[in-house]
Amino acid sequence: MQLVEIGVKCPNCGIKFTSRQLPEVIDTGIRNSELRQHFGDVKPCYEHFTIATCPSCGRADWATSFPPTTEPCSLNQPQSPPHVQYRQAALGAERQGKNFYGAGLFYLHAAWCADDVGAIPQAREYRRLAADSLRKALVDVSCPLAHRAEIEYLVGELYRRAGDFNGCRDYYQPVIGRMPPKYALMARKIMRLAELKSEELIEFENVGG
Repeated sequence: MQLVEIGVKCPNCGIKFTSRQLPEVIDTGIRNSELRQHFGDVKPCYEHFTIATCPSCGRADWATSFPPTTEPCSLNQPQSPPHVQYRQAALGAERQGKNFYGAGLFYLHAAWCADDVGAIPQAREYRRLAADSLRKALVDVSCPLAHRAEIEYLVGELYRRAGDFNGCRDYYQPVIGRMPPKYALMARKIMRLAELKSEELIEFENVGG
């Protein structure tokens, strides 16, 4: 994993700072049951470097939302844990027009980054918040139509991974019949794991349409 130092400008306050980012992310097409990319047993942890926080005003957002600059940068991006930065970004998304889809994605990435550093209680709470936000996004149509099927599946899996096994089953039962085959297949597997009270992460079996 090769990181580069990129000078960026905060669109909120105009401060210029240096951010460590990945210049390119290769999509392997391999996902786990939470739809996080991985290489077999190896997690690339790209998510740690796709978030940035302004050292001046504290705005946290996707790194790509901070436009690059060639001007000199005297400040560096804060070194706070990525999962904390994602949580901050989620709270910002909630404040700005109740963007539940954006907030849900930030909470999901926060959960993954918390997993990577062993912050298990925080990861569980982030998953609960992600599930609630994404479920609202399906109702207020802030979820893009092209992503609706995967988000509809993901909500139930996040409830299970957060330890809410009853919530997982109750959520899937009325929606599983309208899911595309590949998501319906996984949802049935997730429901069986929920019946066993298992939070085990499994590989996403991408078959069918």
